[in-house]
Amino acid sequence: MTAAALLLFTALKFVNPLDGSQAIGVQWLEVTTDAQNVDRVEFTVDGVLAGVARKAPWRVTYDFGTSLATHKISAKAWMNGYKTSEEASVTTAAMTAADTMNVDLVEVPMSIRAPQVVKPQDLVVKENGVTQEVRAVHPERGAAHFYFVVDRSLSMGDGKLTAALQAIDNELHLLRPTDTAAVVLFNHTVARPHSIARTEKMAQVFGDVVPSGGTSLYDALASIVTPDRTYAIVITDGGDRNSELPAEKALKRISNTHTVVEAIVLGERSGFLRDAAANTGGDVVKADRDSLDGALREVIEEINNRYLLVYQSHGTARGWRSISIKPATRGVSIQKARKGYFAE
Repeated sequence: MTAAALLLFTALKFVNPLDGSQAIGVQWLEVTTDAQNVDRVEFTVDGVLAGVARKAPWRVTYDFGTSLATHKISAKAWMNGYKTSEEASVTTAAMTAADTMNVDLVEVPMSIRAPQVVKPQDLVVKENGVTQEVRAVHPERGAAHFYFVVDRSLSMGDGKLTAALQAIDNELHLLRPTDTAAVVLFNHTVARPHSIARTEKMAQVFGDVVPSGGTSLYDALASIVTPDRTYAIVITDGGDRNSELPAEKALKRISNTHTVVEAIVLGERSGFLRDAAANTGGDVVKADRDSLDGALREVIEEINNRYLLVYQSHGTARGWRSISIKPATRGVSIQKARKGYFAE
């Protein structure tokens, strides 16, 4: 083999993930090459196309989810007007049985200000005072489920319920193509989540919904907790009057590692929603009927601009685990992040 041929053969190299590493959550699939005239790089995961990079840096994002199974990741670089190509592959490692028993992987969506892309070494994470291993800091939030938890009680009259549903119609397009969405209507009872598509209108899905009945806010929010990455956006005008679930139990159920609570309140602020948002890394904003649409737009846009930190939890007991995240690099500022979670 000539030196030129050897160079061509070894030009494509994986930067992330590395061979033998573990892959979880949203990560860059990235290669580097010293080849000239590269047209595009195609990435596959377990034989399925994961994305295409058309310019340097040669990388795409991919969500491995929460499973730590082994994966074969390949990259194929096309060059010289798609006349030649070269390939490279890596195989990630699976968790062992012992790892599965002793390791908790925690996801923390974060709002960060920094002059450059933030990396794991730029942050220090402590859980109940114990320093944790940061596995990754992703500059994208990854695919998620969005639940719009909408109050339809009697106090949502005077056009407030109509404005809430219209706002969802207007801003649903801001969700990423890989996201899913559902609406949960509640008064003194809680309806089942109703999946919605980008092309559907609330009037088509729910007809002429009339505000009526009381308010079971705790039950409604606790009903949508899932093991998947979830954003629960609550639109309500008041507190709880009819829930069967006490506030403390509802808060415990909501404060898991995969749910972020955001709330738009059309009346007095709710202490329950304030605590739910603070625990999970969300926020509570105040709006009225006329400003609701703009408030929802800002909430979704802010979610879309978050980082996703993944760390390996160890050394802390079950129960409430407080999370402290501080910058380790000058210029990095943490604006918002989860304060903790309940580990059963």
